[in-house]
Amino acid sequence: METNETSQQENKPKRDKLFLYLFIFMSVACAVLAWLFWSQKNETQTVVTENIQITQESEVVKKDLNQLQTEYDALKTDDEGIKKEIDEKKEEIAKLQTEAEKHKNDAYIISKLKKETKTLRDIMQHFVVEIDSLNTMNKKLIAEKDSVSTELHSEKKKSSTLQSEKDNLYKVGSVIKASGMTVTAFNVKSKSKENDTQKARKTDKIKITFNLSENRIAPKGKREIYVRMITPDGKEWTESADADHMFTFNNSKGFFAAKKSITYENDEMPVEILVKKKDKEEFLPGKYQIEVNMDNNTIGSASLELE
Repeated sequence: METNETSQQENKPKRDKLFLYLFIFMSVACAVLAWLFWSQKNETQTVVTENIQITQESEVVKKDLNQLQTEYDALKTDDEGIKKEIDEKKEEIAKLQTEAEKHKNDAYIISKLKKETKTLRDIMQHFVVEIDSLNTMNKKLIAEKDSVSTELHSEKKKSSTLQSEKDNLYKVGSVIKASGMTVTAFNVKSKSKENDTQKARKTDKIKITFNLSENRIAPKGKREIYVRMITPDGKEWTESADADHMFTFNNSKGFFAAKKSITYENDEMPVEILVKKKDKEEFLPGKYQIEVNMDNNTIGSASLELE
């Protein structure tokens, strides 16, 4: 009995140590497990937080890219070089938008896209300044062009007015006048004998004589001289009232009583034209108005009174 009790007393301290070691081990194990749990929890929370941040930044980048695309679309210019550069940047933005959607959970890609978006925005501001500068320059050039056009129009108008005045002066100055005009009625006795008369019933022909004035600026060459004679009853005397006996004077048309072709050499020259009585028709008594026309102008006039 004593031996057994002694044996039990010797084994008791060994068990106590074993329990102590086991307790320490369990305590350490629990502490390690608690630390691991806490560490994993913090890491998981960090990852979740980072994912949320990445998602938020991704949405911000995509929103910025959409806004940037809209702003690039609003850029308008007529400069072909700048338009080409803007189109290239718009294509680049479209590619970045695709990348942002494809790698929306990749922090590195999103960060890179954010920087590229900022660079494109800075470039856009440069385009805005350049386009504004060009627009200002274009407005200035347009204003200068309008001013020059106005001045040119004014000068053209002045030049046209001067040319018109010059043409009018030339036209007036180049008119060949008839001077010293006389109108005489004749009674023809025979081929070699004729007498002037004032009797209408005895008149066989009317002679118009005058001198064409000297004119150095008038064109030389052949001319047609027309005599227009208004009878006492207000009619135009003509051999035949047809198109062959019509002429133009002072931009009007009428019938001529006689005409004559001449060659003008810028010197004074005498002219004689005859108006003959028509068969079976005598001249009426009364006052006759006679006009001489050449080059569409009335160059002289006179009258004749027959009894």
